[in-house]
Amino acid sequence: MDLYAELLRLQYFHFLRPLWLLLLLPIFWVMHSLYQRDDSLGAWRGLMSTQILEHLTVAGNNQRWFSPQRASWLVAVIITIILAGPSWTQQPSPFTEDKSALVIAIDVSETMQQSDVQPSRLVRAKQKISELLALRGDSNTALIAYSGSAHIVMPVTNDKDMISHFLDALDTNMMPVTGKAPQQILPLAKALLGPTGVPGTILLIGDGANEQATTAFADFFSSNSHQLIVWAIGDASKIDNVESGSSLIPMQLEQLQQLSSAKGARLMMMSHDQSDIKQVNGYINNNLVIVDDQTTPWYDSGYPLVFIVAFVYLLWFRRGWTLQW
Repeated sequence: MDLYAELLRLQYFHFLRPLWLLLLLPIFWVMHSLYQRDDSLGAWRGLMSTQILEHLTVAGNNQRWFSPQRASWLVAVIITIILAGPSWTQQPSPFTEDKSALVIAIDVSETMQQSDVQPSRLVRAKQKISELLALRGDSNTALIAYSGSAHIVMPVTNDKDMISHFLDALDTNMMPVTGKAPQQILPLAKALLGPTGVPGTILLIGDGANEQATTAFADFFSSNSHQLIVWAIGDASKIDNVESGSSLIPMQLEQLQQLSSAKGARLMMMSHDQSDIKQVNGYINNNLVIVDDQTTPWYDSGYPLVFIVAFVYLLWFRRGWTLQW
């Protein structure tokens, strides 16, 4: 499983049996009582300075950085956590089918021919999509192409090779209406995701947007539970460093940021390695956890901590290692 996807699931960390955490209160009281009882120098601390006491006394086992008393603290806390049942991952049911879908909307307008990323933004976007499809395998995916208008290139299918075939053929000259209107994809995406019956993900890949799109996306996602990921394609470092007389049309990062301000939306910057692909895939998988929240049980992830407790208990086989009660 992808490490980044696992880290994303940590936001759902909770305890299956949280009342066991109340056990920490008596544990703390017992350990604090033992510490006060073993503090034989307590009566002298008000009469002598700390430096003198340190020179006149010999520290015992309980004064070491890792002593039987501190080890008991560690064991007690870990056992309490195990009993509370930490969890952040759900168990997939063998009787349910994943019906959630990913709708990829790629910008094929004229600005996607800019070469601030080589060989062009459109080619790099296609490469990123192909790598994402390879990473996701045969999962439900649809493809939309847009510029001044939006068109379904491939309806929801689990055949990634078929999607890749039509993806390679996309070109700016194919679009009947010029311009850049991302909001045109929304009714198409709604129609594609509707039959699945569960929240899906809309992945918008492009280099800009407009004010109408920002308003339309905010309204759409305020009333729909789908997830929006905006994948910005272009070199952000060249936005403010375009030389005078240059023909380069910079990426509209500010507009994309406004677009990603919709409810539950995320903005992803293009990288020159696969880190952005893995992160986008993690966002998509993370959305699937929310979908199955009411239908699948949670893993009790505290069991591996038992081995830590067993290892610490081995210390009590050492000669002279004991805790007096």
